[in-house]
Amino acid sequence: MKKNFTLDTVLFVSALICFVTGILMDFHAIPGGKEMRRPFKLAHTYSGYVMAVGVILHLAWHVDWIKNSARKIFGR
Repeated sequence: MKKNFTLDTVLFVSALICFVTGILMDFHAIPGGKEMRRPFKLAHTYSGYVMAVGVILHLAWHVDWIKNSARKIFGR
């Protein structure tokens, strides 16, 4: 239970960072030149990597639930 909560928290925070930095960069809401945008781009990129790894872990940890749910839905 604790590992699920920790993973969900990491996924939420990384998704939030990725979302906010993506919106800021898309609407050019970051003042300054390239030197000011670089930290936002790095945060956006690496939070996306963290989120991707988190999703893979999440799916791996819940593979039995996914299999059982698929069997119930599609029959077998």
